[in-house]
Amino acid sequence: MIRLLLIPLLLLLGHPVTVTDPGEETSLYEVRFLYGSLNTKVAKATFTLTPTEWEGHDAYKSNISVRVQPIFRLFLHSQYVVEAFFTRPGMEPLYYSTSTNKGSAWCRYSEGEEGIVFWRQFGKMPEPEIFHHPNDGRTFEVVSLLYFARTHDFEEGVPFEVTVLMGGRKIRSTLTLEGYDTEKYPGHKAQLLHLHMVDRGIMENKSGQDVYLWTDAEGTRIVLGLEVALSKNGTMVCNIIE
Repeated sequence: MIRLLLIPLLLLLGHPVTVTDPGEETSLYEVRFLYGSLNTKVAKATFTLTPTEWEGHDAYKSNISVRVQPIFRLFLHSQYVVEAFFTRPGMEPLYYSTSTNKGSAWCRYSEGEEGIVFWRQFGKMPEPEIFHHPNDGRTFEVVSLLYFARTHDFEEGVPFEVTVLMGGRKIRSTLTLEGYDTEKYPGHKAQLLHLHMVDRGIMENKSGQDVYLWTDAEGTRIVLGLEVALSKNGTMVCNIIE
């Protein structure tokens, strides 16, 4: 829920910057919870993207670290750590993993019959859960979905069908380019993407079915912010701060 993305600081020397080969990136996001007049900082998220190798091939490695404010550690883990690998160039997903002090999960993307394998074991689960899905180029866990939103050219107003893997289970969804915004993030022309999850939302109680994502409309299309309503009056927002 509170894992987001990026603003470039360093670029690969001598390489053009493209959506599918963005170069080296570092960014910082602030996560806040809005409830009526309440506006509270929940966490900070640090994101990095670095060139590396994956199984002998050029790749990108993405690291995301989310540190939760002490007051919210009664309800959330104190820290969330995510690691993901993507093809270089191309930014197609290869591998994703996450862990907390309660357990871990990983997702591996392969071609052919092997497809997508999602493994998870948390809490008091006696055995890990393992899910298998076809790799159709439209099925992603949340981090890879955010990268897909950066790289895909959407037709404005036309829903694009995707599948979101939440805990390994498939959630039918659509991504729609709603339009452009030149005021929300000064200095940026932002494109507004709307993720609608049909079967459930970010939360297991089905709240958070609609996620709004702002990405830069130019350059490498960095993610500028995200907003999701988690209750009738409560909204989680995440904005880039540097």
